[in-house]
Amino acid sequence: MALIKSIFAYEIIDSRGLPTVEARLELDSGVSVVTSVAASQKSFPNEPEDIRDEDANRFFGKGVLHSVSYINDLIAPKLKGVNPSKIREIDDWLIKADGTKNKSRLGINTILTLSQLVAKAGAEDLHIPLYVYLNKLYKDIYKKEIPIDKVPTPIFNMINGGKHANTPMDFQEFQIIPSSSFTFGTAYQKAIELYSELKKVLEYRNATTAVGEEGGFSPNLTTNIDALEILNEAIIQVKMKVGLDMFLGIDFASSFFSKNGLYTIKDKTHALKSEEYIAFVKFLLDNYSILYAEDPFDSEDWPSWKKLNTSLASTVYIVGDELIRMNKDRLAYAIKENSCTSFIVKPNQIGTISEVFEIVNLARTNSLTYIVAGRRSETNDDFIADLAVALQSEFVKFGAPVRGERVAKYNRLWKIERDELKIQ
Repeated sequence: MALIKSIFAYEIIDSRGLPTVEARLELDSGVSVVTSVAASQKSFPNEPEDIRDEDANRFFGKGVLHSVSYINDLIAPKLKGVNPSKIREIDDWLIKADGTKNKSRLGINTILTLSQLVAKAGAEDLHIPLYVYLNKLYKDIYKKEIPIDKVPTPIFNMINGGKHANTPMDFQEFQIIPSSSFTFGTAYQKAIELYSELKKVLEYRNATTAVGEEGGFSPNLTTNIDALEILNEAIIQVKMKVGLDMFLGIDFASSFFSKNGLYTIKDKTHALKSEEYIAFVKFLLDNYSILYAEDPFDSEDWPSWKKLNTSLASTVYIVGDELIRMNKDRLAYAIKENSCTSFIVKPNQIGTISEVFEIVNLARTNSLTYIVAGRRSETNDDFIADLAVALQSEFVKFGAPVRGERVAKYNRLWKIERDELKIQ
């Protein structure tokens, strides 16, 4: 195999207008690859984080020149002449070089950029698609095959609330999920048509059609149920059947509106105790063809997670994002307590591709599904689309079916289905 000749990193601007890291790796064969990473948003103590320059004179202190310097001046020279197929050893070396539990010395932006670069270089050197290479890596490490027979079903963000939008709605995302009987291409088409129809419905109802940071509309609706009703109306308008052709999903992000064991939402006139809130969540699941419920409770309200999950039919996905945080110990506890049926996979919440494989293997060993997802701050890099296919993620969640940083990933999935898996 070819060896690493050079690595060069630099700043680019992400979808939220903040600096992040992009880098180029060249092999001595002349092959080169480029990758960039989404910004990490630290929301909880000890969560892995990016390193920022803290220089108030540049980008309000959000620059990433320190990360760029670590790559160019410290790490790149040591990787020169290394075989990119040694990704596991390289990942382990980066983790040890950082030496902290939350990647705070080198930064998760530094470490993930390098891990993705090496993975892409390995695939290019073998002249195989990235998803095939990643799938083979997983098999080589864990001696377990993941047959590639589909492109994951997409979950599209249609309406935003909570901390991702300036609206009265409490829940963070109201989503649509096309039937898994559709090919990815058909699902993508139907989602785009529905997105356009949703805008017409919002305009007809004199609701604003501003969009949030992930492309979903941020209308001035009063309650969370209003958003579900409008989504149902739009689905009917495009002559699809709710609960058959199209399902609904909600990212509750409940930690946003929970405090001291109470949940305060616009749909109720008083703050709800856990038991009352569980009943409300069940009401939504039963009456709105909801297939997917992400973070329905506060990330530390473990009893409520267990009560809901053990009381529902297996047809509803109870998904932990803030609950798990790509943390192996939290995932192991969730498995032990039967707290959820699925969790969110975000590479920049853990650090290296090898660590992503490790937590996915823990899930697969315990029959837990997983969903590869994008971040609020994104780039046009489509690495996670290939990752989702390689690991046969149950769903993918990259945002709305609009905006360049979102559709770059959806378009990559469409290309894989059409040109490589030959599914029409």
